[in-house]
Amino acid sequence: MDINSLLSPSDPPREQPSPSAQPSPRKSKKVRSSRTNAASSSPHAASTTSPQMPQHSSILQAHYPISSMPSPPIVSPASHLRRHATDTTPPAEGFRATRQPSTPGMDTLADLASMQHHQQTARDNAGGLRSTEIYDTQSSSNTVLPALHSMARPQGALRGSMDLTGSDPPVQTSPPRTYSATSLGETDIQKVAQLIEYLATNPFAYEAHVQLIKLLHQGLMSHVYPDASSSSRGDPHTYDLLPDLRAAREAMSARFALGEDLWVDWIQDQQLLANSLEDRVAVMEACQRAVDEESGSLELWLLYSNWMLSLFKNANPHDPRILNMLDPPSEDPRWSEEDRAVAREVCSWQQMTDVWRQGVLETKWRINDSHQIWDRYTELLLQDLAMTPVTEGVNAMKIHFADRLATPHAAWDQTFQAFSTFMSRYDNAAYEQTMVQASQQGADVKGRYAVRETHEINLERSRERGDKDTEWNVYTNYIDWEFAQSRKKNLFSFELVKALYQRATLRFPTDTSLWEGLVMFLTDEITAHSRKGVSLSSVLNQATRHCPWAGTLWAQYLLIAEREVRPFSDMEQIKHKATSTGTLDAGGMEEMLKVHTAWCGFLRRRAFMADSTDEDQDVAEVGIRSAIEDMNTLGRSKFGNEYQGDPSFRLERIYIKYLTQCRNWQGARETWKSLVPKRGDSSDFWLRYYLWEMATWGKLAYNENQRNGAGPLKPTEATKVLRQALRRPKLDWPEKLLEIFQFHCEDHEDAEELQSAVVQIWKTKRTLRKRREKEAMEAYEAAQAQATEQPSMPQDVSMESTVSLQSAKRKRDDDDDDQGLIEGGSKRNRPGDQDPEDQSGALSSLTPASGLKRDRENATVVVKNLPADTSETRIRQYFRDCGVINSLKFLPDRNGESATATIEFESKEDVLTAQTKDMKNFGGRDIQVQVGSGWTLYVSNYPPAADETWLRQKFEPYGEIIDIRFPSLKYNTHRRFCYIQFKSSSQARAATQLDGQILDGKLAIIAKLSDPGHKQDRHGPMHEGRELYIANLDWSATQSEVKEAFSRFGEVENVRIPTKVGGGSKGMAFVIFEDKEAAKKALEMNLTKFKSRVISVTPSTNDTAKRQATTIINPAPSRASYSPTPDPSNRNRVDAAPAGSPTSQSSATQRKTVPPSDRSSRTVALLNVPDIVTSDRVRVLAEHYGALVKVQLRPDHQGAILEYVDAASAGRAGLALDGHEIESGRKLRVGTVAELFREKAEIKSDKLSAPKKKDTPLQTAMPIRRPNQPGGRRGGKGGLGLKRGGVGLSGSRATNDGSGRGVAPNGEGETHAVGGPKSNADFKAMLLKR
Repeated sequence: MDINSLLSPSDPPREQPSPSAQPSPRKSKKVRSSRTNAASSSPHAASTTSPQMPQHSSILQAHYPISSMPSPPIVSPASHLRRHATDTTPPAEGFRATRQPSTPGMDTLADLASMQHHQQTARDNAGGLRSTEIYDTQSSSNTVLPALHSMARPQGALRGSMDLTGSDPPVQTSPPRTYSATSLGETDIQKVAQLIEYLATNPFAYEAHVQLIKLLHQGLMSHVYPDASSSSRGDPHTYDLLPDLRAAREAMSARFALGEDLWVDWIQDQQLLANSLEDRVAVMEACQRAVDEESGSLELWLLYSNWMLSLFKNANPHDPRILNMLDPPSEDPRWSEEDRAVAREVCSWQQMTDVWRQGVLETKWRINDSHQIWDRYTELLLQDLAMTPVTEGVNAMKIHFADRLATPHAAWDQTFQAFSTFMSRYDNAAYEQTMVQASQQGADVKGRYAVRETHEINLERSRERGDKDTEWNVYTNYIDWEFAQSRKKNLFSFELVKALYQRATLRFPTDTSLWEGLVMFLTDEITAHSRKGVSLSSVLNQATRHCPWAGTLWAQYLLIAEREVRPFSDMEQIKHKATSTGTLDAGGMEEMLKVHTAWCGFLRRRAFMADSTDEDQDVAEVGIRSAIEDMNTLGRSKFGNEYQGDPSFRLERIYIKYLTQCRNWQGARETWKSLVPKRGDSSDFWLRYYLWEMATWGKLAYNENQRNGAGPLKPTEATKVLRQALRRPKLDWPEKLLEIFQFHCEDHEDAEELQSAVVQIWKTKRTLRKRREKEAMEAYEAAQAQATEQPSMPQDVSMESTVSLQSAKRKRDDDDDDQGLIEGGSKRNRPGDQDPEDQSGALSSLTPASGLKRDRENATVVVKNLPADTSETRIRQYFRDCGVINSLKFLPDRNGESATATIEFESKEDVLTAQTKDMKNFGGRDIQVQVGSGWTLYVSNYPPAADETWLRQKFEPYGEIIDIRFPSLKYNTHRRFCYIQFKSSSQARAATQLDGQILDGKLAIIAKLSDPGHKQDRHGPMHEGRELYIANLDWSATQSEVKEAFSRFGEVENVRIPTKVGGGSKGMAFVIFEDKEAAKKALEMNLTKFKSRVISVTPSTNDTAKRQATTIINPAPSRASYSPTPDPSNRNRVDAAPAGSPTSQSSATQRKTVPPSDRSSRTVALLNVPDIVTSDRVRVLAEHYGALVKVQLRPDHQGAILEYVDAASAGRAGLALDGHEIESGRKLRVGTVAELFREKAEIKSDKLSAPKKKDTPLQTAMPIRRPNQPGGRRGGKGGLGLKRGGVGLSGSRATNDGSGRGVAPNGEGETHAVGGPKSNADFKAMLLKR
């Protein structure tokens, strides 16, 4: 299959302009009278008389056939060759617009009206970015290597992809081509064919472009250098896939920025192929394109500068300035005298050194390696100065050295030594003074580099190892460290931070977060710190070239262009580039929404500028409505009829604001009403609607009042909004609006309306209470039905092991395979990370009294026969003098006449004190206080997907359940047990009948009375010392190879190598021996070479933090197979996978074929997931919406990651699961993976604790004064009618009825009567305490 026909359309260029280029049939409106003068002087109005037509404009391409566009001027030394052209091509003339608009705004109306059609066509035909004529021109050998007489460079070589629109004809696939190349193996040839076929239908698959270019480049290198040990070289021009390599590079360059590495390969290949002067000039131009696209790249600037130096050397072979250099470039014998004569004008000394100087300026703040280009450039300057040692030259070199010595860089000492040599030769009289001054000023500069040297060393090491993940982490930590430097102390350096961001983006060109960080940093410097001379537009142009799928970057581009007051045509062009190619679809609806929101916001603001016209308002209205329709169409195409629009209705809000500014109140109100069917169940929507109505009322009320002479108008429409909201049966948070409704009527309505509102609020509360009860019952019944119909789970515990499990109640589950593949577990855990509920982690050597941090079972009392109307506060006040209360739970009895409470104290001694209140009167009832020991069951080995509803269904037949506690999975996702507390010990003992029973036909459940004091030691291979952990394992190592290597130390029981999602090894293994001694002997393998790596062998310990659990359902293709970066190929279904691709080849062994699209479009992040929810529960919940690839539980971030087989399933899941209540009071939120990792682990505690007192500074020594005592003397008698002991009973803590009346707590659980005799209440409190 021919790459030229696959990567470009084969249809001829269009002869007619696009629909957007047709003349607008509308007549221009008159400018509003209030803006007549402003409009006549506006830049938009001025542009109609002499329209400026920028080069490389998508607008030009839409109006004229691309083949007729002139070649743009070349800003490079190559332009000097035009004087020697024997047959130059004159520039195209006679450009005439195909339509004569009255103003640009009227033209844009027609463009915006047809924008939706263009964008949809571009998405469907994303591959047809370039016409056949352009593509053939770029890929033919005659244009890539033009003749000397035609020095006008081909348009394709100079046109960037940002100048291309998505409105070209669709791709026409040519007949398949059979590839053959002696420099590539059969496997590589097949992969080339697969990649080309895949790119034909997915032209924006970034990684596929990269893989294709690297494979073809590898073939060229193998062709030129067939044997590394031999000096023989092949002719690069005879490489049979050379045209395909050129076409692949041009195709990728038209869609993306290539990146530093691909540009280096391309330039070096062109240098290898350059035989004529035209070829060498083409290399110059390629270098210029490269440094323009990858600014700050030292490697590219060195290539460019050295190439210019080589051209100068061959054009002037006897120039002494070059001959005297330490390492002069070699001379090319293929140069003719004619070539040298022409090249002397193309590459003069001044032009050559200008390139070096520009490279030095661009890389100046690269403190690690900028000396490589600076030293070479300085050598050239010194050679030139040696020929003409004039005073001006010497002074210029002093400034050159002084500037460098004031810049932090790694080779500062070498620069200082070179300056010393220069001064001793050219200005020896001022040597001592100058060098002393330079040394003193350099102390601070060297210190700036010294504090960064550690980061630079870490970067260098990670790059040498090829560890991209570590390198990325080092860069981000380095950037964070730079931001932490103090500006006040002059430690922060803007130039160093900017250069660091540039270096990071060069290494990770498609990392959106780095580009966003750079843009936000520069924006903050401009706005908050008044930084001058920063070009954000150029940075954003680079960013959007590298990451065209990032809506945030495009939105910032539009915003910056608006702030720079760019012409409307430029703004329209930026927006069209963002939305016309379809790359934004890769990031999902959110990225597209960001761009449309920025665009519509610009249109609205532009419509109401001081010099705006009626036409500007028309443009804004059409543009905003077109964007809303476009997003709705895109959403329905992705998610079907389930799509409900943007939850935040951002575009609609902009449209409402636009209508409001137009004073079209009714139109804005109708827009609000149109959103009610989709957003009517959101209280946030109604609150925004209400606030808009109130703002509108505020603007209109007093104007109407003054006109009619009546009293103030009432906000009737706002009241209607609140009434309508409260009538919604499924409103998510009516309580929020009830309070607002009441306050609104109290503030603005009359008595009649207020009374009606009070009645409605009362009715709504009653209905709401019944609704909550009904929802809870329905959820309970649905969960029961689901548990009954739930498919059987894999057996966790075999029948043979039931006995051992019963004897070891809290045995650790060592078999990770039952839970699926566990991914990403750290081998070390922090001390103290163990959850308090996980009592199984305590050391067995400790006694029950000292080893248990929290003994719930023996430190809990159950209080029965409490009044049904009592509160937890009254209960806590009544029992707080017994000791410190950890937790208290209140449970009304089923009869509704009494209640039961469980109180957990700090220690067993507090329980004995609490028992003294047994049969005491509390609120008119004699309460019963009993010790809670034996009332709690330890339950384990239930189905992994079981929840509280399932457990209640199984255990409630034996008694009333007070509470069910699940352990936190934050530090260990293997944990699967719970504690069930019954209302009595007899009920708990009866429930132990389930112990050992086979439930759901598979699992032998464990149900035993909880007693932490009698727990047994854990056992298993890890705890017995028979398991070893092998790190840094070779990726290709198999289980049999590992077992064979360790079998010489003893009998190996099992070998397990954890794998990734794609099936590849994680680089680690676990080896289990039959006995402990063999495992000890096997430690000799530590730090020995196994296959290609030095492995680390250590005993497997119990401090492994299983902070994430990944369950693989359908294995996905490996990262090397397809693009890991966002691309719009995710909108293709499974049948879009290329035939013979790795995906299609493995489909026979998979239950579902995972398409090779980007994972981001198939991934859903669930936020606000409680840390007690298991991955199996999440999987059962998510499988209803489509086939899953994997489920990754991240309790350390309160969430989970769902990867589906296709994007449609992910979209359905995102819509359905958003707001789903997975636990009582915990509703799921759907977001991105980046948002998930910004969430922190859940911090919770059920202990009752008093608020911490603020730390007060120590007071200086002062005379101590006795504080005034309550009821005591205040300088004399107590006062008329007052006793010295105070009014009434003093300090009574406990009351005879427990009602809390007259209670005066002091925080210590004691009663004092200061300044008077003790009362009867004091004595009673003492007796109760005993």
